[in-house]
Amino acid sequence: MAGSRKKRARPQALAIDDKRTRILAAALDLFEKRGFDGVAVPEIARAAGVATGTIYRYFKTKEELVNALYRHWKGAYNEQILGPLPEGLNPREIFSLYWRRMAEFARKHYRAVRFLDLHYHAPYLNAQSRAMEGIYMVTAEAFMAAGREKGSLRPLEPALVVALLWGATAGLNKFVHDGKLVFDEATSNAMEDALWRAIAANPNLHDTKNLKGKIHGTQKKR
Repeated sequence: MAGSRKKRARPQALAIDDKRTRILAAALDLFEKRGFDGVAVPEIARAAGVATGTIYRYFKTKEELVNALYRHWKGAYNEQILGPLPEGLNPREIFSLYWRRMAEFARKHYRAVRFLDLHYHAPYLNAQSRAMEGIYMVTAEAFMAAGREKGSLRPLEPALVVALLWGATAGLNKFVHDGKLVFDEATSNAMEDALWRAIAANPNLHDTKNLKGKIHGTQKKR
């Protein structure tokens, strides 16, 4: 009997997880299109195919829901962009790898990038959500310090470089989805070159010959 009860419980748990996933997906779609204040909880419930009361079983308030959604996507973003780097890369290659990861994430998750951009520093984000920016800034500080020590980078504030990269990603995403640009390899490479020239002490000092085939910190399989 105990074994049969376990088998019945598993699909129920999966169904509960599925409801939460549907709620987050519906919230992302609506918050990205209309903003936090332009969406009511019953609308999210209808889009997710659940009762309004079901949402409150997972999230006590709309603010708690938007914070959970923000942390979900900010966590996914940080995990992809700030993952381990291959050894032996020069500052130009490190920059290129970060940009390629950002571009890849933006291409795959347009709505999430727009949502993060629209809700960045929103007053309803709590301390836990805001704290997720910390690791990004620490990484930028380390990158800039190492690059300046090697004479590769201009003496810019790390926050300025973060703003430059994020602004380029969000802006490029917008133009692509407005039909004004195509987000292909050529566009990504052109943007990367422009960004590197904005922060490099000598843009021609390094190349990216050691980066071929590397995106997530490991060599791609052939």
